[in-house]
Amino acid sequence: MFGNLGFSYIGLLFLLMLFIPNIMWSKRKPQGYTPIKENKILLFFERLGEVLTCCCSLVFSDFNIHKWTLGIPLAGAALPVIAFFMLGIYGKVVFMLIAAFILGIGHIGIHIQHKFSLLN
Repeated sequence: MFGNLGFSYIGLLFLLMLFIPNIMWSKRKPQGYTPIKENKILLFFERLGEVLTCCCSLVFSDFNIHKWTLGIPLAGAALPVIAFFMLGIYGKVVFMLIAAFILGIGHIGIHIQHKFSLLN
């Protein structure tokens, strides 16, 4: 949960995939592009987030390739809920997001009950 320290080559690759297009864009800014005066607080959070995500990407070896497992507790219950929630995000339909949230409470809750009843 807290991560294992060590160099992450996948994190480096991930950062390169993000930085290279940004570097190319900065060399070829669109004509007439002028940065707006940015809010100092938001700019602070953006810069801090950039530094922290870059550092985390590189110093946690958990991002490197390793045996992959689904790792989702009660995957049979959680995955359909996640799928509908993502569909709501994709379609930008707030009613689907609310419906998926309600489904999640009931569907995952019932599966948790079944899991605990099997343990007793």
